[in-house]
Amino acid sequence: MSNLIDLINAGSINAGEELIWKRRAENQGHFAVVNLDGSISTSDGIKHRTPSGAARHLNGGRPVDGWLTWKLKRTGKSLSSLRSV
Repeated sequence: MSNLIDLINAGSINAGEELIWKRRAENQGHFAVVNLDGSISTSDGIKHRTPSGAARHLNGGRPVDGWLTWKLKRTGKSLSSLRSV
């Protein structure tokens, strides 16, 4: 599976699922929500097409692998781990 809508359709993740990105180096955390269309809305209200796009936005435009950084708040599993299921 290659995108969030595939994970939603497969039942691996739900719309409304809360995501967290804990950044130890900066001693901060970011929060986001998965939308029904497979996009992600960050806590500042901006909608992103991909996990990496959402992470890049919060990282000052610097590239970040959002599939690895974003974790499900309820389980702590990375989005990347759900792709391989």
